Amino acid sequence: MRKRLFWAIGVFLLLFSGIYSLGAREISPFQLPGLDGKTYSLSDFKGEPVVISFSATWCPPCRQELPLLQKIYEEYKDKAQLNVLVIDSGEPQTKVEAFAQELGLTFPVLLDEEGKVAREYGILYLPTLYFVDPLGNLAAQIIGAQEESVLRNKLEQILWFRGLQEAEIKNLVELTSEVMVLDFRKENRNPFPDRGNISYQVVDSVDSVISSFPREGVYLLLTESNGESLEIAKALAISGFQRVYYWLVDAPES
Repeated sequence: MRKRLFWAIGVFLLLFSGIYSLGAREISPFQLPGLDGKTYSLSDFKGEPVVISFSATWCPPCRQELPLLQKIYEEYKDKAQLNVLVIDSGEPQTKVEAFAQELGLTFPVLLDEEGKVAREYGILYLPTLYFVDPLGNLAAQIIGAQEESVLRNKLEQILWFRGLQEAEIKNLVELTSEVMVLDFRKENRNPFPDRGNISYQVVDSVDSVISSFPREGVYLLLTESNGESLEIAKALAISGFQRVYYWLVDAPES
Protein backbone atom coordinates (compact mmCIF):
# COMPACT_ATOMS: atom_id res chain seq x y z
CA MET A 1 0.00 0.00 0.00
CA ARG A 2 2.82 2.38 0.95
CA LYS A 3 4.63 1.74 -2.34
CA ARG A 4 1.47 2.26 -4.39
CA LEU A 5 0.81 5.52 -2.58
CA PHE A 6 4.34 6.76 -3.29
CA TRP A 7 4.06 5.84 -6.95
CA ALA A 8 0.62 7.45 -7.32
CA ILE A 9 1.91 10.65 -5.80
CA GLY A 10 5.06 10.30 -7.88
CA VAL A 11 3.16 10.21 -11.16
CA PHE A 12 1.47 13.46 -10.21
CA LEU A 13 4.62 15.14 -8.94
CA LEU A 14 6.68 14.04 -11.90
CA LEU A 15 5.03 16.81 -13.88
CA PHE A 16 6.16 19.30 -11.26
CA SER A 17 9.36 17.70 -9.99
CA GLY A 18 12.54 19.62 -10.44
CA ILE A 19 15.30 21.68 -8.95
CA TYR A 20 14.95 24.47 -6.47
CA SER A 21 17.40 27.05 -5.18
CA LEU A 22 16.23 28.22 -1.80
CA GLY A 23 16.87 31.25 0.32
CA ALA A 24 19.13 30.42 3.24
CA ARG A 25 17.06 28.91 6.03
CA GLU A 26 18.06 26.51 8.74
CA ILE A 27 17.12 22.92 8.04
CA SER A 28 15.24 20.84 10.60
CA PRO A 29 17.54 18.75 12.82
CA PHE A 30 17.24 14.99 13.13
CA GLN A 31 18.92 12.06 14.85
CA LEU A 32 18.84 8.58 13.32
CA PRO A 33 20.72 5.28 13.64
CA GLY A 34 22.93 4.16 10.77
CA LEU A 35 23.60 0.74 9.34
CA ASP A 36 27.03 0.91 10.97
CA GLY A 37 25.48 1.05 14.46
CA LYS A 38 26.31 4.72 15.02
CA THR A 39 23.77 7.44 15.72
CA TYR A 40 23.93 10.41 13.37
CA SER A 41 22.74 13.94 14.03
CA LEU A 42 22.73 16.71 11.45
CA SER A 43 24.45 18.97 13.99
CA ASP A 44 27.48 16.64 13.89
CA PHE A 45 28.40 18.13 10.52
CA LYS A 46 28.41 21.83 11.33
CA GLY A 47 31.00 23.60 9.22
CA GLU A 48 30.81 20.95 6.51
CA PRO A 49 28.61 20.55 3.41
CA VAL A 50 25.94 17.83 3.54
CA VAL A 51 23.77 16.18 0.90
CA ILE A 52 20.72 14.38 2.31
CA SER A 53 19.09 11.79 0.07
CA PHE A 54 15.67 10.35 0.90
CA SER A 55 15.64 6.99 -0.89
CA ALA A 56 14.24 3.47 -0.76
CA THR A 57 15.27 0.02 -1.94
CA TRP A 58 12.16 -0.34 -4.14
CA CYS A 59 12.71 2.99 -5.94
CA PRO A 60 14.28 2.60 -9.44
CA PRO A 61 15.25 6.31 -9.74
CA CYS A 62 17.05 5.99 -6.39
CA ARG A 63 19.01 3.05 -7.74
CA GLN A 64 20.00 5.28 -10.66
CA GLU A 65 21.00 8.29 -8.57
CA LEU A 66 22.80 6.76 -5.58
CA PRO A 67 25.84 5.56 -7.59
CA LEU A 68 26.24 9.13 -8.87
CA LEU A 69 26.21 10.40 -5.29
CA GLN A 70 28.80 7.76 -4.39
CA LYS A 71 31.05 8.97 -7.22
CA ILE A 72 30.74 12.61 -6.15
CA TYR A 73 31.25 11.69 -2.50
CA GLU A 74 34.51 9.89 -3.26
CA GLU A 75 35.72 12.93 -5.19
CA TYR A 76 35.01 15.51 -2.48
CA LYS A 77 34.93 13.69 0.87
CA ASP A 78 38.59 14.44 1.64
CA LYS A 79 39.39 17.71 -0.11
CA ALA A 80 36.03 19.40 0.67
CA GLN A 81 34.78 17.34 3.65
CA LEU A 82 31.59 16.55 1.76
CA ASN A 83 29.08 14.38 3.62
CA VAL A 84 26.30 12.34 2.06
CA LEU A 85 23.53 10.94 4.27
CA VAL A 86 20.98 8.53 2.81
CA ILE A 87 17.73 8.20 4.76
CA ASP A 88 15.60 5.11 4.15
CA SER A 89 12.11 5.18 5.61
CA GLY A 90 9.91 2.30 6.70
CA GLU A 91 12.05 -0.64 5.61
CA PRO A 92 13.77 -3.36 7.67
CA GLN A 93 17.48 -3.02 8.32
CA THR A 94 18.43 -6.29 6.61
CA LYS A 95 16.82 -5.20 3.35
CA VAL A 96 18.50 -1.80 3.45
CA GLU A 97 21.87 -3.38 4.25
CA ALA A 98 21.65 -5.68 1.24
CA PHE A 99 20.71 -2.74 -0.99
CA ALA A 100 23.62 -0.59 0.24
CA GLN A 101 26.08 -3.43 -0.24
CA GLU A 102 24.80 -4.15 -3.73
CA LEU A 103 25.35 -0.52 -4.79
CA GLY A 104 28.69 -0.26 -2.97
CA LEU A 105 27.65 2.71 -0.84
CA THR A 106 30.31 3.84 1.61
CA PHE A 107 28.60 6.92 3.06
CA PRO A 108 26.22 6.59 6.05
CA VAL A 109 22.83 5.03 5.35
CA LEU A 110 20.32 5.94 8.07
CA LEU A 111 17.20 4.10 9.16
CA ASP A 112 14.01 6.11 9.54
CA GLU A 113 12.00 2.98 10.30
CA GLU A 114 8.86 4.78 11.48
CA GLY A 115 9.07 7.43 8.75
CA LYS A 116 9.11 10.26 11.28
CA VAL A 117 11.88 12.28 9.63
CA ALA A 118 10.40 11.78 6.15
CA ARG A 119 7.08 13.15 7.43
CA GLU A 120 8.77 16.12 9.11
CA TYR A 121 10.51 16.95 5.84
CA GLY A 122 7.30 16.53 3.85
CA ILE A 123 8.74 13.87 1.55
CA LEU A 124 6.21 12.88 -1.12
CA TYR A 125 8.45 11.68 -3.91
CA LEU A 126 11.66 9.62 -4.07
CA PRO A 127 14.42 10.40 -4.46
CA THR A 128 14.47 13.84 -2.87
CA LEU A 129 17.79 15.57 -2.23
CA TYR A 130 18.58 18.39 0.17
CA PHE A 131 21.81 20.40 -0.11
CA VAL A 132 22.87 21.83 3.25
CA ASP A 133 25.61 24.45 3.49
CA PRO A 134 28.31 24.57 6.20
CA LEU A 135 26.16 26.88 8.35
CA GLY A 136 23.36 24.29 8.44
CA ASN A 137 21.13 26.19 6.01
CA LEU A 138 19.16 24.56 3.23
CA ALA A 139 20.63 25.87 -0.02
CA ALA A 140 18.86 23.76 -2.64
CA GLN A 141 16.44 20.87 -3.16
CA ILE A 142 16.06 18.39 -6.00
CA ILE A 143 12.93 16.28 -6.43
CA GLY A 144 13.35 13.28 -8.70
CA ALA A 145 16.48 11.68 -10.15
CA GLN A 146 18.65 14.04 -12.18
CA GLU A 147 21.73 13.90 -14.39
CA GLU A 148 25.17 14.11 -12.79
CA SER A 149 25.69 17.62 -14.19
CA VAL A 150 22.61 18.84 -12.33
CA LEU A 151 23.82 17.35 -9.05
CA ARG A 152 27.22 18.98 -9.47
CA ASN A 153 25.64 22.33 -10.27
CA LYS A 154 23.70 22.32 -7.01
CA LEU A 155 26.71 21.04 -5.13
CA GLU A 156 28.54 24.25 -5.99
CA GLN A 157 26.16 26.11 -3.67
CA ILE A 158 27.43 24.25 -0.60
CA LEU A 159 31.10 23.52 -1.41
CA TRP A 160 32.36 26.65 0.30
CA PHE A 161 35.89 25.27 0.53
CA ARG A 162 37.91 22.64 -1.31
CA GLY A 163 41.44 21.61 -2.18
CA LEU A 164 42.79 22.25 -5.66
CA GLN A 165 45.63 20.69 -7.58
CA GLU A 166 48.15 22.86 -9.41
CA ALA A 167 46.32 22.75 -12.75
CA GLU A 168 43.04 23.73 -11.05
CA ILE A 169 44.77 26.60 -9.26
CA LYS A 170 46.11 27.84 -12.58
CA ASN A 171 42.56 27.93 -13.92
CA LEU A 172 41.30 29.70 -10.80
CA VAL A 173 43.95 32.41 -11.10
CA GLU A 174 43.42 32.91 -14.83
CA LEU A 175 39.60 32.95 -14.75
CA THR A 176 38.91 34.89 -11.54
CA SER A 177 39.07 38.68 -11.56
CA GLU A 178 40.51 38.93 -8.04
CA VAL A 179 42.00 36.30 -5.73
CA MET A 180 43.34 36.91 -2.25
CA VAL A 181 46.23 34.55 -1.43
CA LEU A 182 46.61 33.96 2.31
CA ASP A 183 49.99 32.49 3.24
CA PHE A 184 50.12 30.68 6.61
CA ARG A 185 53.48 28.99 5.94
CA LYS A 186 56.65 29.57 7.93
CA GLU A 187 58.62 30.23 4.76
CA ASN A 188 56.54 32.77 2.86
CA ARG A 189 56.73 33.35 -0.88
CA ASN A 190 54.21 34.78 -3.32
CA PRO A 191 53.70 32.11 -6.03
CA PHE A 192 52.13 34.67 -8.40
CA PRO A 193 54.34 37.78 -8.20
CA ASP A 194 53.57 38.93 -11.75
CA ARG A 195 49.78 38.64 -11.74
CA GLY A 196 47.80 41.85 -11.26
CA ASN A 197 44.62 40.08 -10.10
CA ILE A 198 46.38 38.47 -7.13
CA SER A 199 46.56 40.08 -3.70
CA TYR A 200 49.09 38.36 -1.44
CA GLN A 201 49.03 38.49 2.34
CA VAL A 202 51.10 36.73 4.99
CA VAL A 203 48.87 35.82 7.96
CA ASP A 204 49.58 34.15 11.28
CA SER A 205 46.11 33.12 12.48
CA VAL A 206 42.63 32.35 11.22
CA ASP A 207 41.21 34.87 13.70
CA SER A 208 43.02 37.69 11.92
CA VAL A 209 41.40 36.63 8.64
CA ILE A 210 37.93 36.44 10.17
CA SER A 211 38.26 39.88 11.73
CA SER A 212 39.93 41.68 8.83
CA PHE A 213 38.85 40.25 5.48
CA PRO A 214 35.49 40.45 3.66
CA ARG A 215 33.48 37.24 3.46
CA GLU A 216 32.50 37.70 -0.18
CA GLY A 217 36.07 37.46 -1.52
CA VAL A 218 37.77 34.55 -3.30
CA TYR A 219 40.58 33.11 -1.19
CA LEU A 220 43.45 30.70 -1.79
CA LEU A 221 45.15 29.27 1.30
CA LEU A 222 48.81 28.28 1.41
CA THR A 223 49.71 26.09 4.40
CA GLU A 224 52.14 23.38 5.44
CA SER A 225 49.64 20.50 5.12
CA ASN A 226 46.22 19.57 3.77
CA GLY A 227 45.00 18.95 7.31
CA GLU A 228 45.95 22.47 8.37
CA SER A 229 44.23 23.89 5.30
CA LEU A 230 41.02 21.98 6.03
CA GLU A 231 40.98 23.16 9.63
CA ILE A 232 41.40 26.79 8.58
CA ALA A 233 38.91 26.51 5.69
CA LYS A 234 36.26 24.96 7.94
CA ALA A 235 36.71 27.76 10.50
CA LEU A 236 36.27 30.32 7.73
CA ALA A 237 33.14 28.55 6.44
CA ILE A 238 31.57 28.62 9.90
CA SER A 239 32.26 32.37 9.87
CA GLY A 240 30.49 32.82 6.52
CA PHE A 241 33.32 32.72 3.95
CA GLN A 242 31.87 30.97 0.91
CA ARG A 243 34.71 30.79 -1.64
CA VAL A 244 37.82 29.40 0.00
CA TYR A 245 40.28 27.18 -1.84
CA TYR A 246 43.52 25.66 -0.70
CA TRP A 247 46.58 24.36 -2.53
CA LEU A 248 46.72 20.58 -2.11
CA VAL A 249 50.11 19.63 -0.68
CA ASP A 250 51.82 16.65 -2.35
CA ALA A 251 48.64 15.81 -4.28
CA PRO A 252 49.10 13.61 -7.36
CA GLU A 253 47.90 15.17 -10.58
CA SER A 254 44.83 13.44 -12.04
